[in-house]
Order: sequence, then structure tokens, then C-alpha cells
Amino acid sequence: MAYWEQVVAVLREAIFAYTLTGHGRNIGAGIAIVTLLARLALLPLAVKLARAMAAHHAAVQRIRPELDAIRTRFKSDPGRVAEETRRVFQREGISILPGSSFLGTLIQIPLMVALFSAVRQAAAAGSRFYWIADISRPDRVLTVIVTAIGAAAAAVGTPSSTGHRLMTTVLPAAITFFALSRMAAGVGIYWGMSSAVGVVQALLDRRRAQA
Repeated sequence: MAYWEQVVAVLREAIFAYTLTGHGRNIGAGIAIVTLLARLALLPLAVKLARAMAAHHAAVQRIRPELDAIRTRFKSDPGRVAEETRRVFQREGISILPGSSFLGTLIQIPLMVALFSAVRQAAAAGSRFYWIADISRPDRVLTVIVTAIGAAAAAVGTPSSTGHRLMTTVLPAAITFFALSRMAAGVGIYWGMSSAVGVVQALLDRRRAQA
């Protein structure tokens, strides 16, 4: 626990270190800068994981007709369905679960959770950020902006062939709006910067897929 608190403290102090002077300490700017640096540091790994997931999805889609046929043929025998499915995956050299992608995602989670904790602590100190009078309090305009950025990230990152695309865009946006409308604006700055990097990542993934 002490080690975790030290990590959070380092990130919090980094936020304070990157505050811009001019009209007093601008903690919001520090939050934006540190979040951007952290997300950019993780971007190569995130892009690699996204590509691995896309490749796995494409491979599974290729054998989807055969898997559907197995489920239809042995619908009364779940054990046989599982065994035949395993054999198909093994024959094609496809892992049932993309373990490397799952592990890579787990690696990123502690850093982002620590950064989130540091942002909440820094935001509690309060300061002005552009039109926001106090980043320790919620801001409606920022909430709308961040919700729009998050919706854009979801829309760009969802393949057009995916069913229920509207739901995969609207539902995350609604959750974002509901959460941020009750959180400090400093958290909204963190959330918005993370979502903006997510848009860049999705565009890179789409560009590679179309190449």
C-alpha cells in the first residue's frame, strides 16, 4: 500500500510541477499535460494491442461459419460443442483468448488508476482553467465537450460492420455525461485528454486497416 501511495504522490507532484504560471498556479494545465504525456507513453503499446485484437477478431470471423455449423450440429451436447470448437481453434493456430492482449491491457490499468487518483487529489486543490472558475467543482460545458470527444472516439473505433453501432457510441457517451456531471472538472480534463488520445489511436488503427 505504501508503494502505491508513493506512485500516486509522484504523479500528483508531477501535475503540480507542470502547472503553468501567469495568472496564478494553473492545476488544470498540469492535469492536461501529465495526462497527455502518460497516454502518449502508453500509445505504442495500446496501438499494438488494438492491432492484435483486430487480427484475432478477423481470424475468428474467418472460421465463424464452421463454428456456427458445430453449434447447430451438436446443439444438444454442449461438451461436444466445446471440444469441436477447441479443435478448430487449435487446427487454425488461433488462441481462444488473446492472452498477450489481455495481459497488455492489465499492465496499463494500474498506471491509469494511479493517475486518476492523483488527478482527483490535485483537482481538490482547485484553480481556474480557461472558463472554469474552479476545477474542484463540476462544469457543464466541459462535461458536454468531453462527452462529445468520448463519443467520437467510440464512433471512430467501432467498425462500420459491427451491429448495434449506435448503442456502442451512445451508451458510453451517456455514462460519461452522467459521471462527469457529478465529478470535479479536473477529472473531466483528465477524461477529455485521455479520450482525445483515444481518437488519435482509433484513427491510426483505421488508417492501418485501410492501407
